[in-house]
Amino acid sequence: MKAPTISAPTGGMGRRGLRVLGVFILLLNLALLFVFGFDVLTDPSRFVQVALGVLGGLLLIGATVDLPWNVEPHRLAGVGYLCLASSYLFANVPAFDGIGWVAITVIGALSIGFIGFDIARDGRHFNIDLDA
Repeated sequence: MKAPTISAPTGGMGRRGLRVLGVFILLLNLALLFVFGFDVLTDPSRFVQVALGVLGGLLLIGATVDLPWNVEPHRLAGVGYLCLASSYLFANVPAFDGIGWVAITVIGALSIGFIGFDIARDGRHFNIDLDA
């Protein structure tokens, strides 16, 4: 007979944390639109940046709500993180202040993207506790 495995709580982000992060990202993107004006959206890279930021915020909020479709919440949260990573990339790479800035931006976007990918595939490195 095999002994039961007891695991310590990992302290993953719960529903409240995802909801707060999603609302923060959503409000941040909308506030920047109001501050800089909606004519910023005429630039294609800025339009993609804002669209991905808003989509990422909505997906993080959607991961905390019981939805009628058969989509697991951690998948929505993971795709939300991937949208945030892409938005970060589109925000900083067009500035191109040198190769060092581009390297830091790409490393940061890849880090956020890895978190999103691991959450979406329900990996072992990052988890979200949607029961909390």
